[in-house]
Amino acid sequence: MAEQITDTKAGVETQPLTRTNILVVDDRPDGLLALEAVLSCDRYNLFKAGSGQEALQHAVFDDFAVILLDVQMPEMDGFETAKLLRENYRSRDTPIIFVTAINKEIRHINQGYESGAVDYIFKPFDPFVLKSKINIFVDLFEKNLQIKRQAVLLRQIESQEKERQIFELKQESFRSYAHLADAVPHSIIKIKPSGFVEYCNERWLEYTGFKSDVDWKLLVHPKDRRKFLAFWLRMSRQNTQIGEIEMRLRSARDGIYRWHLVRVVPEIKNGENISWIASCTDIDKIKSTEESFKVLTQELNRSNKELEEYAYVASHDLKEPLHVVSSFVFLLEKRFQSQLDDRGRQYLKFIKEGVDQAQRLIKDLLEYSCIGKVKSFEMVDVSSVLTEVLANLRMIIDEAGGAIQYGAMPVLKTNHLEMVQLFQNLIVNAVKYRSQRPLEIQIAARSEGNGWVFSVRDNGIGIDSRFKERIFDMFQRLHGKSEYSGTGIGLAICKKIVENHGGKIWVDSTVDEGTTFHFSVKEGI
Repeated sequence: MAEQITDTKAGVETQPLTRTNILVVDDRPDGLLALEAVLSCDRYNLFKAGSGQEALQHAVFDDFAVILLDVQMPEMDGFETAKLLRENYRSRDTPIIFVTAINKEIRHINQGYESGAVDYIFKPFDPFVLKSKINIFVDLFEKNLQIKRQAVLLRQIESQEKERQIFELKQESFRSYAHLADAVPHSIIKIKPSGFVEYCNERWLEYTGFKSDVDWKLLVHPKDRRKFLAFWLRMSRQNTQIGEIEMRLRSARDGIYRWHLVRVVPEIKNGENISWIASCTDIDKIKSTEESFKVLTQELNRSNKELEEYAYVASHDLKEPLHVVSSFVFLLEKRFQSQLDDRGRQYLKFIKEGVDQAQRLIKDLLEYSCIGKVKSFEMVDVSSVLTEVLANLRMIIDEAGGAIQYGAMPVLKTNHLEMVQLFQNLIVNAVKYRSQRPLEIQIAARSEGNGWVFSVRDNGIGIDSRFKERIFDMFQRLHGKSEYSGTGIGLAICKKIVENHGGKIWVDSTVDEGTTFHFSVKEGI
């Protein structure tokens, strides 16, 4: 959890600074000191633990953006500690980075990833690289905190809006000033057609200080008077209508203008409008909350855009150095293959696999960051999309011995390339996680509401119900890299494409029986 502190200089209090918790775990004091030297800054709040047990105690009471965990520790090593951290509800989704000086074998690295790690760093480490990785996880953590705060504000607005609606329903039952007595916890006034107040309750007197037979338009904020006069004129011409307006009214206590929702109901007698009954509800807090929500939404949109641009630029700039590494590995293997022993050839294999994995990750990140940048929608025949997808994937489908069936498909206004990518990712996912049975994939579509719902069903290994929501998050993998390849971005790309088309995506699955991905697409986007 981010900790707020107050920075004071020369006795003057400034804006609160937000510090994000990071947990570093190492049984060696010099190891903790080295990590503290790299990460010590105003942005981070470092927690240090000298053992796995002490790390678990911290994780019970505090939230962390990332955990740096030493592998080789007495009593409880890093792998066991990571597994126990995953069982704690506070830390089950916290990114864990293993830091080690000796466990560099591939089996230890795989064991680390299977224990729940997102990265593996070897000592001595590059301080710049370590701090850059930490900054990424801290940015993601702080973004999630923003989303949670935004959700709280939304709930507050919804609660206050419900209170306002309940009050409006109550007011509809009042048809005369006798029913607008002091028991009503709102300002109530009865207004003559001339605009002067004929009757008011105690709440109105308490707030405005104005008694009966006073022109209440003088209480309206100068900037709202033109809007109010236009409203009053419209109500006078349509004297049988109920109207409402939001405007600021001055308080007699402090002279401050506060926002009110003014709801006006005509009082009819013998078919003639003899007066107006107005209820004034204080909505100043709601307006303030709405303004705060707008500011937060704008800030969140700006932050999202900056993060997407960062992902695009970072991924694009990493392609060239990886290409250079790949080229030199190829030359090294070609020219010195005969001079290398088995261990040397194994090292080259590891380097090639690492470069390939990084290139796939960069490719997926570029694809993810580009989705929705240009919303070019056109009428697309989904049948032609599936024909193109099956042609692209013909080789892997044939190798898997798969059979793909689909029926009639609609013609929709969509982005053609994104629809190809969406179906392609879902079919590749089905091929990758197939079972020992012959692979069967069925694709269907049905009209629903103002759009279409598609389904891609397979008979593969299935997904545990505990992970149905997590699989659409970035970098979420349910299996070790030694079992299944991939970057953990494919389904996140699917989710972003579907949301770009105004829909949503979800999954139904049973372990060892198969999986069905459903997604909706709105018409006329």
